[in-house]
Amino acid sequence: MGKKIFCLFLILCLCSSALTAMAVSKDTQNRIDRTKQEKEEAEQKKKEAEAEQNELNSARKSMENYLADLGKQSKSLNEQIAILTGDIENKEAEVAAKLEEVNAAQEEIERRYEDMKKRIQYMYENGQDNMTTYLASVLSGGLGNLLNQVEFASRISEYDREMLESCRKLKAELEVQQKELEDEQEALQLLKEETEKKKEQVASQQRAAGSKLSQYDEMLAQKSGEIDNIEDMIAEKAKLLNELIQKAEAEERAARLKAAQEAAAAMDGVTVIEGDPGISRGELSLSDYEMLLLATMIYCEAGNQGTEGQLAVGYVIMNRVRSNLYPNSLEAVLRQSRQFEPAGSGRFDLVLKAEQDDDIPNIVTQSCWNAAAAVVNGTSNVGDSLFFRTCAPVPSLQANLEAAGVPYWIIGAHIFYYYWTSYSR
Repeated sequence: MGKKIFCLFLILCLCSSALTAMAVSKDTQNRIDRTKQEKEEAEQKKKEAEAEQNELNSARKSMENYLADLGKQSKSLNEQIAILTGDIENKEAEVAAKLEEVNAAQEEIERRYEDMKKRIQYMYENGQDNMTTYLASVLSGGLGNLLNQVEFASRISEYDREMLESCRKLKAELEVQQKELEDEQEALQLLKEETEKKKEQVASQQRAAGSKLSQYDEMLAQKSGEIDNIEDMIAEKAKLLNELIQKAEAEERAARLKAAQEAAAAMDGVTVIEGDPGISRGELSLSDYEMLLLATMIYCEAGNQGTEGQLAVGYVIMNRVRSNLYPNSLEAVLRQSRQFEPAGSGRFDLVLKAEQDDDIPNIVTQSCWNAAAAVVNGTSNVGDSLFFRTCAPVPSLQANLEAAGVPYWIIGAHIFYYYWTSYSR
């Protein structure tokens, strides 16, 4: 009976490592690989399209900011033009007022000039009578009276000349002020014209920026549509890939079930067999070579099962070393006939030889070495388990273990348990 149990265990271990490759049809696997590649290519295209979209968004944002700055410039120029227009109007009023002052001064000059001419003419035309008057004044009033009259006439003439000169000076000053105001008005007008030219330039830049912004919007719309199409393609590929994976899993389950059923058919009458409840505890001391053996077997059996799965396989090996039901040495346990598939298939020795060859890079991972160092301390994350195997090909194993009250742990792709039990279809 024991030999039958071990034969079944060996058969299932051997089958479990090869079923994945054998169970899925070549056509299904090829379609999975091709769909994965197409999905990855579509995802890469999406990343590239999204990067281009981000660049377009960045360029559009810059153009939008530029257009906003142009708007601010246009508003500022409009305000400057309005101020200049007001200044020009005020300056025109000042020039007009100054011109009136100049004209008034000219009229005053002309009036005074005419008055002075009239007095001179009067004095000239009435010169003889004046002389008689002066002589009469001398005879009647003396020389002093004569001098007073002469001085009075002289003062009138002097006054006329001074007033005329004053009017001329005032007019000259007013004309200077008028010229200055006209120059200021001209400068304001030139500044306004330059400002209006700048405004037109800004308006032209605004039109160009607005056109460019519209182009960016069109390009972004096209890019968004392109991304949507790619996403639809990715979704289609993901759906197809999921269907293919489900198909592969179904093919694999069917193959594993068939293998398990064929193995169970040859084991009629097998029942729960009691294991070894008295596994010794305590830390074991292993040589460097034994540590290499242990790490290599952990790698071969559970290199892809993560830290917990690697520890669990290591603890099962050490439980057997500590058990009276198995050989006492580590190497004898590992090489016991029909127990560990890698030892039986030769893979264990191939990896072991490679690890001992300095010219070949290390194959055993550091996590497997760490697991080997950890499992010699007498503890265990799977209790006193003496057995493990992959879960998938044995549909009734878990149910049978539970029915028989056998402790078990499922870690990763493996199930670890205390005792060997039968399973059926």
